Amino acid sequence: HRDHSRGLIMRFIQNPVAANLLMLVLLVGGAVSASRLQSQVFPTISPGTVNVTVPFPGATPAEVEESITRRVEEAVLGIDGVKRVSSTASENVGVIVIETNDFADRQLVKDDVESAVDRLSDFPPENAEKPVVVAPKPTSGVVTLAVVGDVGAPALRRAAEQIERDLLTQPGVSLVSLSGDRDYEISIEVSEATLRRYDLTFGDVADAVRRSSLDLAGGSIASDSGEILLRTNKKRQTGEAFESIVVRTLPNGSVITLADVAEVRDGFVREQLINLYNGRPAVFVDVLRAEAEDVLKVKAAVDVFLADYTPPPGIQVVEFRDETRLLRERVNLLLRNGLFGFALVFTFLVLMLDLKLAVWVSVGIATAFMGGFLLFGVLGVTITMISLFGLIIVLGLVVDDAIVIGENIDAEREHGWSGEIAASRGAHGVMAPVVVGVLTSIAAFAPLLVTGGTFGDVTRAIPLVVISVLLVSMLEAFCILPSHLSHGGPWSRGVLAKIQARVAGGVAHVRDNLVSPGVTFAARWRYATVAIAAAFFILCLSLVQNGQVRFIFFPQIEGNNISASVTMPEGTPFERTDAAVRRLTAAAAEVADAVREETGEELFVSVTSTSGGYAARGVGPGAESGFRASENIGQVRIELTPFGKRRMPAVEIERRWRAAVGDIEGAERVALSASITRFGDDVDFELAHQDEQQLIAAAEEMKERLRLIEGVNQIEDSFDLGKRQLVFELTPAGSAAGLRPADIAVQVRQGFFGAEVQRIQRGREEIRVYVRYPEATRASLESLDEFRVRLPNGDRAPLLTVARVEESRAYSSIERIDGRRVVSVSANVDEAVSTPNIANAAILQTVMPELVAKYPGLRWVQAGSSREQNEDLADIGSAFLIVLLVIYAMIATQLRSYLQPIAILVSIPLGVAGAILGHLVLGFPLSFISIFGIVALAGVAVNASVVLVDLYNRRRAEGLAPIAAAAAASARRFRPILLTTLTTAMGLTPLLFEKSPQAQFLIPMGVSLGFGIVVSGFMVLFVTPAVAVIMEDLRGLRGGARSIPDSDEVAEANA
Repeated sequence: HRDHSRGLIMRFIQNPVAANLLMLVLLVGGAVSASRLQSQVFPTISPGTVNVTVPFPGATPAEVEESITRRVEEAVLGIDGVKRVSSTASENVGVIVIETNDFADRQLVKDDVESAVDRLSDFPPENAEKPVVVAPKPTSGVVTLAVVGDVGAPALRRAAEQIERDLLTQPGVSLVSLSGDRDYEISIEVSEATLRRYDLTFGDVADAVRRSSLDLAGGSIASDSGEILLRTNKKRQTGEAFESIVVRTLPNGSVITLADVAEVRDGFVREQLINLYNGRPAVFVDVLRAEAEDVLKVKAAVDVFLADYTPPPGIQVVEFRDETRLLRERVNLLLRNGLFGFALVFTFLVLMLDLKLAVWVSVGIATAFMGGFLLFGVLGVTITMISLFGLIIVLGLVVDDAIVIGENIDAEREHGWSGEIAASRGAHGVMAPVVVGVLTSIAAFAPLLVTGGTFGDVTRAIPLVVISVLLVSMLEAFCILPSHLSHGGPWSRGVLAKIQARVAGGVAHVRDNLVSPGVTFAARWRYATVAIAAAFFILCLSLVQNGQVRFIFFPQIEGNNISASVTMPEGTPFERTDAAVRRLTAAAAEVADAVREETGEELFVSVTSTSGGYAARGVGPGAESGFRASENIGQVRIELTPFGKRRMPAVEIERRWRAAVGDIEGAERVALSASITRFGDDVDFELAHQDEQQLIAAAEEMKERLRLIEGVNQIEDSFDLGKRQLVFELTPAGSAAGLRPADIAVQVRQGFFGAEVQRIQRGREEIRVYVRYPEATRASLESLDEFRVRLPNGDRAPLLTVARVEESRAYSSIERIDGRRVVSVSANVDEAVSTPNIANAAILQTVMPELVAKYPGLRWVQAGSSREQNEDLADIGSAFLIVLLVIYAMIATQLRSYLQPIAILVSIPLGVAGAILGHLVLGFPLSFISIFGIVALAGVAVNASVVLVDLYNRRRAEGLAPIAAAAAASARRFRPILLTTLTTAMGLTPLLFEKSPQAQFLIPMGVSLGFGIVVSGFMVLFVTPAVAVIMEDLRGLRGGARSIPDSDEVAEANA
């Protein structure tokens, strides 16, 4: 027998000051640490890429592919740490994205990529800009300010720029960018007639600007009074200043200035852009958060600025798209459900245990959580929607440990032991199984610490939170709780004591009349019991297999915004793009009006539209922020009324909006989304073929096949025709005149695209200066008839006499993966109809084999989120196999048996079966969120089973036969199992009935843990003893004997 007057537990029992001080340190330290933890909506996720961008103004996608992307690909393929190389050759720019292996050092990869690009000879090509190699740093949106007013684009831009400058002076704000605006540009426009009149060329005008607008250091003079620097400061900053530049000096001494031969336009680039906020012109100021910044502090700094800001006359500044609202709603959800669940747990504990025990178990839960916050600061855990989810998961595990130990101490008191001895005996009595139970829970979550990819980055906070709180809870349960329970008598008095006595009598009645006989029956008919349990498990698994319970890897998290984007073909007139955007806006208004008529509720706070551009706001996992301008794209963003004032879910609003929009004539793609957690398209396949026509045909047929799959929508491919293009080829007359193709190319480029002559810095903006034809000339095909080419001998000849022109149309962009051209076919899935898993399975089983058979030589690979999901699941599956072996080893070591761990581990699949059944009953699909609940459930079930089997072994050691020992152990463990089962379920009950969108993300976890704990609790009582007795049978067969208990032994055990 153990000496319970010694050891660490007894030291804290005999020194309550130490126990109370330890509790105080955990509570106060945790509170201080919590106040200092960084807050963000989602965990910071490294993009995991190195990007090479090479601007090539005026170049076609084919030119960019040939001279930029292919050469960079060949240089970087094979670099250590590179997982995949993809590139996109578009008009004017080539972008190469180098994906790095999980846990690779991106900075080292970036350095190697830079070196490889630098080693390329004759790179970049003429007229292309210097390559930019970056390892993108993650940023995310905090809030957007709309600068609204009918005062004209220049005035709105100036006001937005001033706000940008002022915000950057605010402490705590470091990233601010403008979106929905055009770049500044100075365009020096010279007509062909003027050039001929003055016998000038574009080169003459460009050279004059370069010579006359410059800042140049001229050295220094060392005088007696000191060194004097020599400089020429004549760099022009405004269009008006350029007009005085002398282009040519005539023999009579008079001069021709730029104003004489050209019109100088100082304004915005030619591409059109319209931004509207609730129907009024606007420019947007996006406030972003860098990796190390606190989203709530950044938002607070913006609020301070707005409180003191006075906008210019005619301009209004409106705050919208406040992404911190998501985090605040999640915190409020946690507090609301946590407090309500905690109240239910406390009430139930009070009904079944002495008031003192209920109070100190509850205080222990709070201490474990605050102690966890103390460790969060050390481990770098931040307050995010994901880490808060981890706190909800761990609640059931913490309750379990405290109840098991507290209840056992209470049982020792009932057996007549004094306070200190009862506390020591109670804690030591379950110490080994509780420690093993906690360690198995830690082991179950441990693989998520080393999972790679986006999924690993998103979920890594969950195991850190769970493990931290579990470690502190174990410290509290063995060092603090026994000290509190060892001193003084019971606290329950009067009516409360009577109620507790009646509840205890009811529990005893159930134990003696249902549990004990039931366990005896299950143990006698143990093989039938196990067979029934196995059949139940297989039946529940089949619910998933046949699709009655669906599986979605990462469920959509509904936000406060819905967005829609439209992409028209390259070269589409801006007016058609604007009409498509207005169609989206009108359809949204139709939905809002219809709902207002139906329910009287207002759906929208604001509607923002952009014609000629697309804004990406980084909020969800891996999201990035930025703005892309192009006349063939548009976007509508809707900020929804907060859910408390709006009953209709965002997903339903999205469906109605999609139906109201219908088909937009001529649009290449229309995409709508109400989710903030998309990792990419639900369906994404990359096709490759040596024959380009075969590749295009295969992609078209695949899109047609996808349209036949139920629930699949937003089907598109990456094969888009680009703008019409005119290709020039020298005629015999041109060759005879001494022209080369490069001569034609340079002169045509100068006239129509423009010759970039300078870049000037004006404030925060870098402004490009071009010399080119007037806009009217550049917009007309007839101007080619007037274009004159300067010949080598100085004469001029009409363009169409020295070159023939052919019209063609190529791709808008060319995608390449690992050195070969590909066409991507992608789609999304309406989760109300089907799931990505079902859609992808149908494609893999039927569509792809038939396409490969029809188009020999076709190669394909699954890409996007599906590919990453498969990789993540494979990694997690391998890791959990190892974890099961570790858990088995820990249990086997504690029980000193190779067979008995099987009796404990059977509780896990039975809990999984309960979780699946819960999803079926409540109509939720399984997801990785559900899996977290199952993992937490496994910890609770294993903990209860270990304690039960440990007690079973003790009863066997005392001489009871197997069935009698099984009945005795289950009867003794009935109350703590009932307590842990019902307290965990009650703690999750408020979450299960929560209606807010934020809760829908968490409910599957609650379903898994709540339903699973009820089923596994029941199974632990009846199936685990049956399996334990079967293990005795196996041991007996091996030893040639078999124990057969009699009814007297069972009755004696129950007594």
